[in-house]
Amino acid sequence: MKTKERILNTGRQLLIENGYNAFSYADISKIVNIKTSSIHYYFPSKTDLINAIIEKNIEEINALQHKQKKLTSSQKLENLFKYYLLLIRENKICLVGTLASDHHSLDILLKEKTIEFCNIILQHTAQTLQSGMESKEFANIINTEYKAMEILSTLVGIAQIGRFYSENKISAVMQQIINNLKY
Repeated sequence: MKTKERILNTGRQLLIENGYNAFSYADISKIVNIKTSSIHYYFPSKTDLINAIIEKNIEEINALQHKQKKLTSSQKLENLFKYYLLLIRENKICLVGTLASDHHSLDILLKEKTIEFCNIILQHTAQTLQSGMESKEFANIINTEYKAMEILSTLVGIAQIGRFYSENKISAVMQQIINNLKY
């Protein structure tokens, strides 16, 4: 793996494990075993690094959308929920949650990039809901955009409080969300 990728992956791990304000280039340099000046060569500022992390996540979501084309809407939502269960299991925070909780520390570029990232997730979720209604898999949803925001907000919150509850309980809550969408 190239140095830039190792820096990016390590930064991403530290971000979702500790939060935006709880890691530094010094932390990355210790893990990757390089000087902080090498990190600055690829990512002159922490904003540049986080921006690259968000971009990588956007690419992954776009690839995932393509990969999931043949799945039912329920299966797509279940996969989203499984991702959040994995985060809980690994004691991590989702990217949206960690950046939202540190929004006061983010510069305008990162706030805008985070909003762009959220909008992509919301759009994908709203499309999944719309598709589920059209295929009669889900009951009528008055506003899929708002329902997508409700689901994302629930998942971000569940990633936080899920650390205090059993995986079975969290899974049951997630299944209830999907069941409530059905007829």
